[in-house]
Amino acid sequence: MSVTLTENRRAARHRRALGYWAVLLSLALSLWVGAQIVPHDWVHRPALFVHLASVIVGLGSAVLLEMSGLLWMLRRTQLEDLRRVERTVSTLAWLGIAGLLFSGAFLQPDLTNPLTDLKMAAVLVAAMNGVAMTRLTDELARLPARVRFSMLPARLRVWCVWSAVVSQVGWWTAVLIGMLNTASG
Repeated sequence: MSVTLTENRRAARHRRALGYWAVLLSLALSLWVGAQIVPHDWVHRPALFVHLASVIVGLGSAVLLEMSGLLWMLRRTQLEDLRRVERTVSTLAWLGIAGLLFSGAFLQPDLTNPLTDLKMAAVLVAAMNGVAMTRLTDELARLPARVRFSMLPARLRVWCVWSAVVSQVGWWTAVLIGMLNTASG
């Protein structure tokens, strides 16, 4: 028995809804733990290492994915190349987000600092955009492997560019504010 496109889309919509809730609950839990626990140095230092490693893994994955998309836009690669990169790095990007939320809970975030609030908002935007991009990935999966970016409907081209910009702004905002907070603290 085959599953219809409508049923596939409904299941994907349900998975995205669960993804949005998982991101929100994970961030809330991370902030709550961060406000409740004062970690010892033997916890704080490894958490800082995990946090920095998570930034490297998550941001690196996002940059690689968006760079692959840019190469496809510029007709240097095919859509199939972008799909292959996406399948490879999406798990790493999510490991980066999860590592940031887990380790950040043990770094005593100063929630009275507006920059920290902005950083948390940037992480939230990057993660929510990651969930939203699964719909874009599904749309691109239905296209022929050799379709050119320029041949896509305008709505889909704008969606691709917007998702990439939101991803990069979210990641880089979080990184820069984290660096500023660390340097001033």
